[in-house]
Order: sequence, then C-alpha cells, then structure tokens
Amino acid sequence: MKNYLFILIFFSAVSFTACNKYLDVKPKGLVIPEKLADYESMLNSPTMVQTFPINLLDFTDDVFIATDAASQSPSNNGYCWKRVLTVDEKASPDVWGPIYRCIYDANVIINGVPAAPDGTKEEKDKVIAEAKVIRANNYLELLTVFAKAYYPATAATDPGMPMVTSTNVTDAAPARSSLKATLDAIIADVKAAIEVLPASNLNRYRLTKYAAAGLLSRIYLYMGDFPNAAIYTDKALEATHTLLDYNSYASSYDVPVYDLNPEVLWQRASTGTPIFMVYSEDLNTYFNSSDLRYSFLAISFGNGKIIRLSFPGEYSFGISFPEMYLTKAELLARNNHPNEAMDIVNMIRKKRIITDDYADQTATSAEDALAKVFAERRRELAFSGLRWFDMKRLDREGRMPEVQRINKETNKVEARLASHSPNYTFEIPVRVQMFNPGMELNHK
Repeated sequence: MKNYLFILIFFSAVSFTACNKYLDVKPKGLVIPEKLADYESMLNSPTMVQTFPINLLDFTDDVFIATDAASQSPSNNGYCWKRVLTVDEKASPDVWGPIYRCIYDANVIINGVPAAPDGTKEEKDKVIAEAKVIRANNYLELLTVFAKAYYPATAATDPGMPMVTSTNVTDAAPARSSLKATLDAIIADVKAAIEVLPASNLNRYRLTKYAAAGLLSRIYLYMGDFPNAAIYTDKALEATHTLLDYNSYASSYDVPVYDLNPEVLWQRASTGTPIFMVYSEDLNTYFNSSDLRYSFLAISFGNGKIIRLSFPGEYSFGISFPEMYLTKAELLARNNHPNEAMDIVNMIRKKRIITDDYADQTATSAEDALAKVFAERRRELAFSGLRWFDMKRLDREGRMPEVQRINKETNKVEARLASHSPNYTFEIPVRVQMFNPGMELNHK
C-alpha cells in the first residue's frame, strides 16, 4: 500500500496537479497556470508569501503564555515543548501542513515553468529561482522544528526532511533524507538561484540575489559553518539599504511599515498574525527605558505585562539588514576581532537608544564581545521569528541555559527545556505518521 504524503496537506491543491491527465476541459472559475505570468503570479499569492510558521514564536524564551496543563492545543504543546504539536489526527498539522503546502506550490512553479509557451529562458530561470529559494527557506524552518540540530559528525545519518519534488498527490511519500542531504540540497538550490536572480525586484516580498545570499548566511550560521556564513553575509550587505534611526520618529506609527521599510531585505509574512505577544520576564531584563525598541514596540498594562503589538502588514518574519549586521558582528567576535564586532553593535544601538542616554559599549575580550552581540541580537530580533533558530544552534554549543515555563498564579514550574534536551526536536506529526507508518521518527 502506498503511503501518501500529500493527502495530508494538499487535498485543496489538486487543481494544480496533473492537469493534462485529469482535466480535458478547464473547469469554469478555476485558474490553472499555463503562461509564465500565471506562474509568476503564484509567487505573489498568500501561500507563497505568508510562509513563517507562527508556532515558532511559542517555542522561545522570548514569550510568556498562560499555561494550561490540561490543554492539548498546538500553542500550549509548543510552549511546553511537548513532543507532538498537533495531536488531532484529523487536523492539518501545525508548521508541517502550511509549509508543505507552500512547497507544493513551489514545485508547481519549478516543474511547470519550463513548459510555459511564452517567456525567454532568462525570464523562466528567474521565476524558477525564486520558487527554489522559497522552498529552501521552507525546508530550513522545517529542520529547526522536526530535525535535530546540525552536528557535522552525525548529520549524514540524522534524519532530515522528506524532500518533495513531485506535484502528483498520489505519489508515494519520499523517505526522510538525512540532515546533511537536506541542507546540501537547499544550499545547492540557493547558490544556483543567486546566479540568475536580479539585483532588485518588484517589492520586498520578491527575491533578489542579495536576499538569497542572506538566506545562505542564515543556513551556514545554523550549521556552524562560519567561513561560508561570512562570505554570504557580506554579499547580502552589498544591497542598497538604510538603517532607521528611531530617534527621528515621534512614535512607532511614523516608522515605515515593513513592506516599505528599507531595513527589510526579504519580507516574509506569517501563517497567522499574533494580535499581541507577552514579553517573558527574561526578555524584559534585556531592555531599559532608554531603548526605543521597548517604548515603540511594546506597551505596559496595569498588571505590569509588556505586550508586543503586531499589526497585519507591519511586521516581517523574513531577513533584515540588522540581522545581517548582527551575524557579521558575531562572526567577527568568533574570529577574535572584538573591537570590530562592537563597532557594529554600537552602530545599531546608536539608532535605537535615546540620544541623550546613549554610550558606546566595549568588550574586554572576544568572548565578552560575543556575549554582547548575542544580547543585542536578542533585543533587536525579538519576535522576528529567529529566536528558536538561535536557541537551537546555541544549545548545540552549550550556550543555552535551561528554560522554564512557570505558572505565575501557582509559581509552579509547568515545563522545562534543559540544555541538550531531546525536546528541542518535535516529533513527526500524528497525521503524517498515520498515513506514513514507515516514516522514521525522532523519538524512538
């Protein structure tokens, strides 16, 4: 009996599948991509731009959520690092479902564009390249949730993700590739895309060669391949950009929204938009009243909670120039250049701290500089979608302390995420296991 991966996720997507085989006449009202413009329009669809799995915010030490020990909701399961996110076998699995839905559409573009009756080879190559980079980003996010952290010694045998390339929903689900094979494949796709992508595009949701370089910077940082991370970080920073000076704005309402924000290299929206996020007590300790990021991006209620506001269209979970600068600073500190690392940190802080209260930070050593880079990364990139990515790679290095979920009413510790805990890796979803009983699991 075949094991079907797509039946879990793509039952709503079969209109794109094997059109010539199953459809002799185009159904009324159904758009089937044929021309190059049809495929390019797919790149602008919600499925292809709203790709960040909002659950990843729940996993981090940045956020506080009122826990309910009896709840089996995906949010509560993720917040308490339970092994399975979505326990309802009838529901499309959180994270896995929407990401593989996007991968499906990316494959429709990749497989269909070559046969489009119009468009030059150069035009087709650019559209395919964008789809491959989006697919690569999807696989990276899946790895941070459903695969172990990258260790070079075991990556060739640790399970990665099923690498889906077909658009036929009845094809058997591929076995999980190794972690190394998954990363090798997405790196190859992004490197090839850089060669054909343009230097600028229609908007920040659409890809450029610099945004693709930024994704490679992120991938190599996750792997701990710091020399390659440095190469592609510098490449991403070659793009024209500006860092905003928060001292120039009267309030957060004056700051450009994210699709117009010059700090955004590649805009990514989320699969859902949080109305608010509560800062954890730990994250609160990283800020003071002089930090405009705190006063602009949070509000305080009478109970003392600090709330992160996230309005639709105003927030990006993609790649930013501040992220690239902080990656560069981290790599400089790791390479024993503490003063150069602190120069970058201070460049950012000068634009975020009230001018009258600002003072440069200094470092006494490379390790001290690295600690200060990590602290600034925590402040600057809070709720940007990168903290779980950072927690996972830093835990690999032994740099993550135990994280606890404390019930504020009872003061009871409801959950713990210890250093090197197996719960840094979530299990393959129940529904996926049901249809694919032979799929290799993370927790045996």
